[in-house]
Parts: sequence; C-alpha cells; structure tokens
Amino acid sequence: MNNKQLKLIAIVLGAAVLLYLPRIFRDDGSSGSIDVEGGFRFMLENAVTRIDIIEPDNAGTIRLEHGSNGWTVDGYRADETKMENLLEVLPNLSSDVLVARNPTNHTRMGVSESGRRISVYTDGPGPLEFYLGNRDIRGAGYFVRIPDMDAVFRLDSPVCGYLNRERDGWRPRTIAAIDTAQTQQIVLQRAGTETVLHRGDSGWTADAAVVDSTALQGILGLLPNLSLTAFTSEEESEAADFSQAQAAIDVFYATEETPALSLLLIEDEEQGDWLVRHTAGSEVYRLATFTVNRLLPDNLTP
Repeated sequence: MNNKQLKLIAIVLGAAVLLYLPRIFRDDGSSGSIDVEGGFRFMLENAVTRIDIIEPDNAGTIRLEHGSNGWTVDGYRADETKMENLLEVLPNLSSDVLVARNPTNHTRMGVSESGRRISVYTDGPGPLEFYLGNRDIRGAGYFVRIPDMDAVFRLDSPVCGYLNRERDGWRPRTIAAIDTAQTQQIVLQRAGTETVLHRGDSGWTADAAVVDSTALQGILGLLPNLSLTAFTSEEESEAADFSQAQAAIDVFYATEETPALSLLLIEDEEQGDWLVRHTAGSEVYRLATFTVNRLLPDNLTP
C-alpha cells in the first residue's frame, strides 16, 4: 500500500470521525444520555399538605389535599393505599441522567410550560414544582424538568406513573369490606319486598325458612370486597333521586345495633346497570346488574 492510498484512508477515517463526534456529544435527547453531577433533585423536608397535578395545556387540575378526614381528590375521598404509595416516594426524587439541554426539545419531551406541571405544597414555603413529561420509549423512566431551567432529565421512579393517573384513578373502588364472620343479620329490600337473613346457632335462615346455599354464598362472597363497576359523573350524581330507591341492603354485626353497611340502589335502565350510594353518604357509584342480582337475589329459599 503506497503513501497516496494511506493518505486517502486517513482522510476517509477523519471525515467519519468528524461526522460521528457530534452524535456523541450532542445533547438534544435524540440519542443516548449523559450522567452529570448536580442533576434533577426534588427533596421535601416538610409534610405534604396538597398536590396539584396541572394537566397538559391547562386542561384541568387534579387536586390531592389533606384535611381533617384524610386525603381527598377534587373533594372526593382518595384511596389511602395509593396516597401512601405516592407519599413514600415523592419527597426524595433525584436523577443524574441528563437527556437534553436545548429548550427546543421541551415541547417534544412534554416538559414545556404547557406540559404536565406538578405543584407540591407543604407546611413550609412553597409550592415546589417540576414538569413531568412523556415516557422515554428508549428506556425506563419519564422526562422531568425544573421550571426556569433548560436541562431535562430522565427520572425512573414509580412516582411518574402515579402522577399520570386521571382523577378517578385516585379514588377507591371498594364500596364495602364487610367481615362476614361477624355478620349476624342482612336485610334485603327489592321491588317492595323485604327479606331478613339471620344467622342463628343452626345456621342462616330467610324469614325463618332455610336459605338457599348458592344464593347465600353469592351474597357473602361479595360483601368482603364489594367493588364498583364505574364512577358516575357529577351530573349523574346530582340527578339521582335516592328517595325513590328501588332496592336496599343493610348488614348488621352481632355486636352492633347500627348497620355496618347500608346501601341504597336505583336501577338505570338506560345504562343497563344500577346506581348505588351509602345511605348516609353522598358519593354515587355504578354496579353491574350481574353484581346486584347476586347481592339481592330473587329466590333466597330452595
């Protein structure tokens, strides 16, 4: 190989290196990530009292707020376990994985000023905020950015999934959790007929008659974890007139005079399911007709 050929190879290799170097050092989030010091840090030293999840394009705000009766989401009762999971990880978020510095990438990554903004209020000064952007399809985690900073980081934490929930995703789906071992009496009302199930020394009876075992097990199988089918809209809740309830169920423990569970139900023929509400409550849920038929069966005696 002569000198001329060697020079040609060197020129080709040099050109290739020059073309590839920008890809190595480019920091626009289109390839790779760079670990840097002083990365994304979101630390909370005081107790969290409120979290506002401001949806992209200011489409709405989901407000999680702590009050005398615990946590609520937009005024509705929030799921305790979901809140515990969130508060376990939220106060200590960090990432050193830098994926972009150029503000032109913010919109594509979902961390522009119109992106999902998380505002956290504590007992101290606040709020403390960050943008929670799109999921990084090339790896685990989501893009995050502190307001007024250009740098975008990739955060791999369960908090990202939590804070992407819709409002109803924060609400509990369990209507009742009855301990059937303590249950002594169940009063069922449907279509103007009342049936009293009572557990005595010899077992369960229905208005002093023997209870159909299949029907009984259907009821007792639902009570420990009676879950809703869907939430209702505010308009549906306001329109529901439970003074005209078509069915009801009251469950009594052996040691208590007041019911451990008391529900009112209205059939929604248009939707093909039932509206249900705790007798002393205000939140309205939906139950499938199949579930209601198990909970309030037509035939309770063999």
